[in-house]
Amino acid sequence: MISIKKIISGSLLGLCVCAIGAVQAEPENNTDTDEIKPPKAKEVSDLQIGDTLYVSENVNVWLRTCPRSNCKIVNSIHVGERITFNKLSDDRKFVEITYNGKEYWMQYRDLQVEPCGEAKVDELEGKIAELKNSLENYDSEVAANYRAAKAKVEKLEKENASLKSTLAAQNEKIEDLDATRRDFADKLETKELDMQMRWWLQGAVIAFCGAIIGIICVYIPRPSSKRKNRF
Repeated sequence: MISIKKIISGSLLGLCVCAIGAVQAEPENNTDTDEIKPPKAKEVSDLQIGDTLYVSENVNVWLRTCPRSNCKIVNSIHVGERITFNKLSDDRKFVEITYNGKEYWMQYRDLQVEPCGEAKVDELEGKIAELKNSLENYDSEVAANYRAAKAKVEKLEKENASLKSTLAAQNEKIEDLDATRRDFADKLETKELDMQMRWWLQGAVIAFCGAIIGIICVYIPRPSSKRKNRF
């Protein structure tokens, strides 16, 4: 049988662990609406046969052979140990439990529904492991999304560079075509001026020739009427 000193030390340790667990633990929201579950018991008196309960952080946790204070103490149990509920005593001061396959009686005040002590530590460690796993999965997902986004950005940058190069080539081609257009326009204007000059010169020559012919016609002697009569 464990000494009272060890039991008290273990009880105090369990009390500390339960206090820390109560501060750190957060209530979980049950979002499962597919299956209607009965409300979780808050008191030992609300438990059903086969339900799980835990040794509380109270000291002097003894296991007895019957539901009375003067019954023989046959064993002791550590704070936070997981046991199975059987039934309540008639005066509701003791609870029959199953521990390591045997039935014992414990005081009602020494039991609670919520885990504490080592059981609470195990529960919190399980939650921590679950959170770490979720965090690792989240990190992996974020890393994958980052790589995908980075690849997409690189692809868009390449497409942007290609479009800029194509646009620059098109602008250069447009400038070349515009220069060619201006060159042809200058040549056409020069040709039109040449044609106008040629037409003006031709007109001037024709007018000059007409003037000379007119002068010649004026000075050419005409046959007299007498000569016409002779013939």
